[in-house]
Amino acid sequence: MIELKNICKSFDDKKVLDSFSAVFDEGGYLLKGPSGIGKTTCILLILGLIKPDEGELVIPDNMRFAVCFQENRLFENETALTNILAVNDNVTEEAAKAAIRELLPDDTAGKKAGELSGGMKRRLAVIRAMLHESDAVILDEPFTGLDDDSREKTIAFIRKHLNGRLLIITSHDERGLDDLKVINVD
Repeated sequence: MIELKNICKSFDDKKVLDSFSAVFDEGGYLLKGPSGIGKTTCILLILGLIKPDEGELVIPDNMRFAVCFQENRLFENETALTNILAVNDNVTEEAAKAAIRELLPDDTAGKKAGELSGGMKRRLAVIRAMLHESDAVILDEPFTGLDDDSREKTIAFIRKHLNGRLLIITSHDERGLDDLKVINVD
């Protein structure tokens, strides 16, 4: 279980979160709200990449996270396959190739990430996160740059590869995510 209790966070003079509380126990969650409201800030707090100004975070000490950040954070000069295997020690080359084929054209595994379109890079970043061994999966705006068909396929891929883990997705658009518990960030 992850809990945020009365979290306050400001950047310079801008208060992003003001006494925000949320509990993520099991299943899937959608952190929802317009751009700039604090969804990514919540993610960064959960991951321990930033600290709250006030409030308390309760996160199990040994919790392992798989993350797809808002930025793809790919190795642009490496192949799609290498991008997955570089951060996934327990994934075989064949399993990685099969996952790539689920969301991307068949010849993508050998292409450099820098040669892929924006939507293809985004799907590669999602694949890499979903294959990572973890207790929880955090996907920050995973559908950015995806057309409706790619979005639907990516949602199906996420569901297929979740394997009972806690899921936290940030988005301002809840199409296709009706089964997730919604937490409004405001």
